[in-house]
Amino acid sequence: MLNIDQTSAGGTDLFSLGRDRMNWLQARQQVLAGNIANADTPDYQAKDVSPFEAAMGEFDITPTVTQPDHIGYSASGTHTIETTAEQSLDGNQVSLDQQMEQVADVNDQQHLAVNVYSKYLSMFQTALGK
Repeated sequence: MLNIDQTSAGGTDLFSLGRDRMNWLQARQQVLAGNIANADTPDYQAKDVSPFEAAMGEFDITPTVTQPDHIGYSASGTHTIETTAEQSLDGNQVSLDQQMEQVADVNDQQHLAVNVYSKYLSMFQTALGK
């Protein structure tokens, strides 16, 4: 495997960025699967992971709530999703349709990350004459 550190050359290390993105997507997929598994659990509230940009810590931005209905998150770990959807009689607030849409989105993002990683790797192999 190639071990090329481009951060020292002033560029972006796309291999590390791709790995971090895939790890984040895996963590999000696990949280969404937990939401789906608990769709019938009384008083369960859906969870989600912090956005990728916040998890990376690359941006020094502190989100502020300017409206009471904004969805809040912490920069570490998971957070509860505040939804306006009706809750079931047992207090469960998991929307299976919404969770399945998010799972499909994560799947699409995983495919994109793998494709970008593969193209980037093939560019290096072409440059090295392999």
